[in-house]
Amino acid sequence: MAPLGFLLLFVLALPSRVFAGAGAGGGGGCAAARFSNGRAYASCVDLPHLAASLHWTYDAAAASLSVAFSAPPPSAAGWVSWGINPAEGGGMAGAQALVAFKQKSGALGVKTYNISSYGPIAESPIAFQPSDLAAEDAAEGGGAVRFYAKLKLPEGTEWVSHVWQVGPAVVDGVPAKHAFAPDNLAAKGTLALVPSRSSGEAASAGALAPPPTTAAVSGAEKRKVRIMELVFGTIFFGSLMI
Repeated sequence: MAPLGFLLLFVLALPSRVFAGAGAGGGGGCAAARFSNGRAYASCVDLPHLAASLHWTYDAAAASLSVAFSAPPPSAAGWVSWGINPAEGGGMAGAQALVAFKQKSGALGVKTYNISSYGPIAESPIAFQPSDLAAEDAAEGGGAVRFYAKLKLPEGTEWVSHVWQVGPAVVDGVPAKHAFAPDNLAAKGTLALVPSRSSGEAASAGALAPPPTTAAVSGAEKRKVRIMELVFGTIFFGSLMI
């Protein structure tokens, strides 16, 4: 049987939403999450699609972003993902992906993928110097999988675009395509890492932050990192060489 590969095509037509984080110290929702090995995060947000949540701590001085992403895959054999695209305008080509799923041993693990072109992909290093990669069943239950990562971002990064995704299966070590339901296709937004004057109040309340103005975006053009958290599902299966 021929090995399987897949092509990724990101959905770019959908509008982004802008998020700022709530403090992760108390309360319900994402703030009630429990982490292994003494991990803790400064901010969190309950994402509006796929029952996902994101926790993070951003060290602006070191341009270091520590994250914990959690979502329930459609099945126990499925996958959850989050990825970064530093290319201007986003898109699939250039995306730096983190994907968590059960390995052959049965244990959860995190793999990295440098999506360099619109073609079959393979596990490969990514640009943001990932470290502290780990995955586990979320302590809150509900079938959620949580993975952890620490990434080195470009200096001066203040906000990022991100998308998140889940899929039902992994075939021969390759994540299978996700569903094309509205929830899957709408799973994207912009995350404020450093609250601005306009978004500071929203950030402290854990609400949606207003999007950067055109002037702000133009002024931050060289600093921003466009993050598209893997829309694995605009994914098409294809066959590699027999």
